[in-house]
Amino acid sequence: MKLDNDGINRLPDDILVAILSFLSPIEAARTSVLSSRWINLWKHTSSLKFDAYLGRAVDTTANRKKLSEMERGKFVNRVNFVLQSHEAVTLNKFIIRYDISGSDTRGYNDYTLGVDEVTQWLEYASAKKVTILELNFSPKYDESLSYPGLTCAFPHEFLTWSTSVDFKPLKALTLKFIDVNGGAIEFFLRNCPLLEELIVHESKELSNVEVCGSSLVLKRLEICYCRNLKLVRISAPNLVSLTVQELEELILENVPMLVELSLPWGFGEISGQKLCDAISCCNLQLEVLTLKVLQNPKKGIELCEFPEMPRLKKLVVGYRAMNEESVDLLPYLISAAPYIHEFGLNVINSSLKLVLF
Repeated sequence: MKLDNDGINRLPDDILVAILSFLSPIEAARTSVLSSRWINLWKHTSSLKFDAYLGRAVDTTANRKKLSEMERGKFVNRVNFVLQSHEAVTLNKFIIRYDISGSDTRGYNDYTLGVDEVTQWLEYASAKKVTILELNFSPKYDESLSYPGLTCAFPHEFLTWSTSVDFKPLKALTLKFIDVNGGAIEFFLRNCPLLEELIVHESKELSNVEVCGSSLVLKRLEICYCRNLKLVRISAPNLVSLTVQELEELILENVPMLVELSLPWGFGEISGQKLCDAISCCNLQLEVLTLKVLQNPKKGIELCEFPEMPRLKKLVVGYRAMNEESVDLLPYLISAAPYIHEFGLNVINSSLKLVLF
């Protein structure tokens, strides 16, 4: 097949590489068979996005996709092969999405990634000066559900003993189902001066988290489903959006730009008074507020002085379970936002018939 005279082959190499960057690494590598000119083009793409489930059929019975043990091993081998072959000096995006939830019987210990793989991928991201890094090992299609014990170990020693670690160009970091601790969070905040987005889901090692610093450029912070999380303290002058779930206390100190806030509330979560205290630090500028109520608190929010939010445009209240007492709380929330434009009510389980206008 001759390609010398077709339109795409008349494009310069940098344009072709940019086009290949939109493909998955495996798809891009397949173009090497087109002609001698294409053999090495894929090795210079600016992004590497690996997804173990691309192109696979969904198992509608289990509502999730399946990977056999052999397929899981092949996926890891393909990732490592591409990393060894890739020749780009720097990378914009480096993304790995891999479900470690196990087989249909969910034998958690059978398919858990080893810390060596994670260390190797972090080393690669550091060496390639990655701007956007995502290591996402969450179960497909049901990420928000709880999977006790189902997480991957994080190589904390790697951040201290390796003198070549350099994440200074990093702007966005996502770690899901990886057991990072507060020290790792502090490392990335201290050593990533350009970091604007930090997302952490499902870490058993997080208990106390401090995101503090006058020089932080962080704009979005999301810490969810970390079941041992007790305290989050934040002093970040550029923070715009904050989402925190499953914690006991949130302390906001210097967040003049914060306009979007999502918090838990209820039994086993942040108390009504602590919730009000946290919102009071940003109530005058807040534009979007989401409250996720796991259970109706024993002491309703009417017992607290809920701060007025004059700039609030959108209020969303989510209930895992709802009853008549839950409905009684809604007026206290809505009355605190006199200029609200949009109200949302999300209910998973309810014994009530609601009619909303």
